[in-house]
Amino acid sequence: MGLRFWLFLLATAAVGHFILYLVDREISIGVDRLSEARLAPGDVLDTDPELKLVTARSPYMRDER
Repeated sequence: MGLRFWLFLLATAAVGHFILYLVDREISIGVDRLSEARLAPGDVLDTDPELKLVTARSPYMRDER
């Protein structure tokens, strides 16, 4: 086992470590984005007074007509 083998092994390990570091960084950035996400306030959702609540019993959702 010569010096070339050890250098190749070291380079392969370095590339693998870098790839795993990038994947871990992307995951942690996504988790940070999700933890900072905020829902819209209720008054923003109720801006249109003409909106009607549609439920499973409402005539808009019935299949039989």
